[in-house]
Order: sequence, then structure tokens, then C-alpha cells
Amino acid sequence: MSSGETLDFQSTLRAELDRPEPAIPGLPEVALRVVRRLADIGTPCAQVARLIAADPTLSANLLRSANSVAHNPTGIVTSDIPVAVDRLGFETVRRMTLAYALQQVRDAPRYRGVHGRLAQIWQRSVMTASLARVLAPQVGGVTREMATTAGLLHAVGRIWVTACASAHPAVLHDTVRFETTVQTWQAPAARRLLTVWQLDPALVEAVADHGSADTSDGRVGRLTDLLFVCQLFGAFREAPLELAERLSVSPSAARLGMRGKERSLVFGHSADEVRAVREALCD
Repeated sequence: MSSGETLDFQSTLRAELDRPEPAIPGLPEVALRVVRRLADIGTPCAQVARLIAADPTLSANLLRSANSVAHNPTGIVTSDIPVAVDRLGFETVRRMTLAYALQQVRDAPRYRGVHGRLAQIWQRSVMTASLARVLAPQVGGVTREMATTAGLLHAVGRIWVTACASAHPAVLHDTVRFETTVQTWQAPAARRLLTVWQLDPALVEAVADHGSADTSDGRVGRLTDLLFVCQLFGAFREAPLELAERLSVSPSAARLGMRGKERSLVFGHSADEVRAVREALCD
């Protein structure tokens, strides 16, 4: 990829973000309508259900989850989408809808040239969501549901840049230069997309800013710090000594009170717990 191609691609990214409602092409419009409707906690379940019913696959996913042991301790099976929405709660429905939407992007034929990259991003997103859910009760100030959703979306900016690159294959040839482009654009892209999707401002801030949490001079939210630390846990999960060393010098870990606790916080948790979270997010 030449410098001219890089500049042209970055001009395309800038123009896309400047649109009134930038989007990831291929993201189901039904999913976005559901997510936006869920931003209003006063919305009746029936209204949300009507939107969900427009997508049979999304409907089936939510019904399956609502009838699972985790959400249906009574064992009463339902095929009624409003009942499913009520059982799951708005936050879980929002997260599952976003997961479904991103899976559709990952598997879309139009992104055949970047399928491998998108699959890797998705796998990391699921792992981050799993770790965030496990760690949230330990650090305090962050709900498990919010942490899981933030973890799932932490790389949405990277997904957007990679999806855009599928129409400009030349920019993918130089891996180093493309990664630099991703690093430059992923935070502003995440902030713009999630704001347009009307997600919680604290979640938007965490997803957009977590990459620089350890070097930030300003006030950093706990969810932002949690996402940064989850990145460390994910990157060094198989190297506990290096993880401990990274945590020992991490301002984010210090603010969360996590220095020196890596074994008890994650490695001491049941592998089944993390696996269950990952299975709930994967298709």
C-alpha cells in the first residue's frame, strides 16, 4: 500500500464518519432499530417485540435464550417474543441484538476478503466480554451487564475500519501501515457509531477511550479501566508472570485495586463460568 493509497483510504473513512448516520454496511437495520428503541427504558416490551419479530433469526435467538435454564428457572417454555423480552431484560436483549448484528457483518459475503480478520476480532471481542463479566463484580462500580456489552463492543471501531477496507483491498497488503490506520481511526469511529446507536454515554466513553486508559492524564471511568485491564488479561492469559508484571505497573489496574490479584480474579474462577459466557455470546 502506497502513502497515496493510505491517504485516499483515510479520506474515505473521514467522509464516512462525517455522514449524518455512519454505519457498518451489512449491519441489519432491524437490529439498529431495536437497539435505539431500547435506549428508552420506558418503551413497552410489545413495541420492542414488534421490531424483533421482523427478523426471524434474531427472534429465534432471543426465544432460545429466554427459554434457557439461565433465564427460565420455572421451565415454562414460551414462543411469545414480548414474554422473552421481559424475561431477558432490556440490557440483555440489547447485547444479544448487537452480538447478532456483528455476527451478520462477520459472515457477510461482501466481506469475504476480510473474513479472517473479522473472525479474529470477533473472537477477541467475545473473550473480552467474558473477562469483563467475570471481573466486574470484583472491581465494583460496574454492572455485569454493562461490562459484558462494553467488552463485546470494545473493538467496534476496528470492525468498522476493517469492513471499510474490504472495498479498498490495496490497503490490506501492507499490514504494518494498515494497523497504524486502524489505531488512528478505531477510537473516533467507535465514539461516532455508538453515539449514533444511542448507547449509554459511559459505555461509549469506555469503548472509545480504553486503549489509552493507562496513559490518560484526565479522569478515567471504571468501565474504561476495566476494558483496558481485560485486554491485558486476554493478551497474557497463558503467561501469568508477564501478566503480573504488566499489572504491577498499570495505572488502570491500580485504580481498580487489581494489582497482584490476577490469579484470584480470573485464574481462580471456574473455567465453566467463562465458557458459559462465551457460549452465550457465540452463534
